[in-house]
Amino acid sequence: MRILLSAVTLSLGVVAGAISAGPGHAQSPYQYPYCALDGESGATSCYYTSRAACGPRCIENPGYVGPSGAMASTRNGTRRSPRR
Repeated sequence: MRILLSAVTLSLGVVAGAISAGPGHAQSPYQYPYCALDGESGATSCYYTSRAACGPRCIENPGYVGPSGAMASTRNGTRRSPRR
């Protein structure tokens, strides 16, 4: 009887943990300040937090939204909305 009660308690604990965990959130390329350019296709990969990690063909992410949700700025200092 004790084994059955322990198994039921453990099962309920596992189910409760799985329910409370909730779904994960995907990382957006707009959360990273740098993009690496592919030399052949011209495609970008915008998942870099530093220029050093980005590599030699690195550009600033034009759609970067900073940690406070600030909009990206253009070279002349004006603000624009991020692309969606």
